[in-house]
Amino acid sequence: MTTKLALDGHVEWHTLFLHERERLLAALPHVTDGGVVERLQHIGATAMPGMPAVPCVDIGLSVSPFPLPSPQVDLLAGLNYTLVANGEDTSTQRFRHRTQPIHLWATEAGSEAALVWELTRSFLQADAVACRYFAAEKLQLARRANYPTHKPAFFGELLAQARQWWVSHYGFGPLRQTVEALVGYPHPWWISSGWALDLFLGRVTRVHHDVDVVMPRIHQLDLQAHLLERGWRFVTPLDGRLEPWPRHMRIELPRHQVHAHRQGDFIDFLFTDIEHGVWRYRREPSVVQSVARMQLHSTEGIPFLAPELVLLFKSRNTSRQERSKDQADFDLVLPHLNAERRAWLRWALLTQSPEHFWLARL
Repeated sequence: MTTKLALDGHVEWHTLFLHERERLLAALPHVTDGGVVERLQHIGATAMPGMPAVPCVDIGLSVSPFPLPSPQVDLLAGLNYTLVANGEDTSTQRFRHRTQPIHLWATEAGSEAALVWELTRSFLQADAVACRYFAAEKLQLARRANYPTHKPAFFGELLAQARQWWVSHYGFGPLRQTVEALVGYPHPWWISSGWALDLFLGRVTRVHHDVDVVMPRIHQLDLQAHLLERGWRFVTPLDGRLEPWPRHMRIELPRHQVHAHRQGDFIDFLFTDIEHGVWRYRREPSVVQSVARMQLHSTEGIPFLAPELVLLFKSRNTSRQERSKDQADFDLVLPHLNAERRAWLRWALLTQSPEHFWLARL
């Protein structure tokens, strides 16, 4: 049996999405308002004009906590949504509307699934040539009786091209937006994580779905005041939940992270301990580095963490999510580390994780 795809209807599908979006956010508010939704987006083929689609609107919910607790599942039931068994897939919860052609896909805030939804949609909306190509490919596949069998390969090609497009289209642009948000902020800060490694290498090597910024914990309330004046709102993660960060409340360990939101923009702030010009590693306080050696600057003057510190953070995955990109980052950056940076990273790993498999390559 072939799969029937609709070639039009995108205006109606978008209208249905906008209507349902209002109902959903009324029942499940944004995390900055004390709710559970960090991101709500129209996903799938019905979100992309020109793309043939099964006539069903797919809505992606990035939520915290995940899976959605019983009270939120009950609220969705009140909106005519039924929780549907999702086989062995534990990365999403699927809900079907009982009277409308709508599916909800809930996933953990910051998960790879939510990031892929946004990436592929943005790519096909921005690149008309690619959209026409994949539309034709999809129609060809739909004529085959084993369409579901070929769909993963189709999506794999789409995702690979979307990643290449993102790197060439955005470049270092997201970093410049973060720098603009921090103009006038009087205290030190440093770009961290994958973006810091790309600044070190001098080129964008892969997709980055957010910007991580490290700054001294002692200045956190000054950061809050600076960004509140510019319309940003905050949540802080702990134990799998995102909770609003109240004005004037200091964040103390084990909390060390704040997510800043403003009209779809997002910055992940990581608070660190620095005293008398010395940085101390939160996970192993005996690992230290001078502030002078922990930082570098790009050719544009953007401050960022030295690569050996970034790799130390990446060496230990404390999240519940798949982190193969950390290994890929290590493989890419290692040949560019001089002897001093390698020696420091080796010492830090021996102190924290003496059995770590990276040690054999350092």
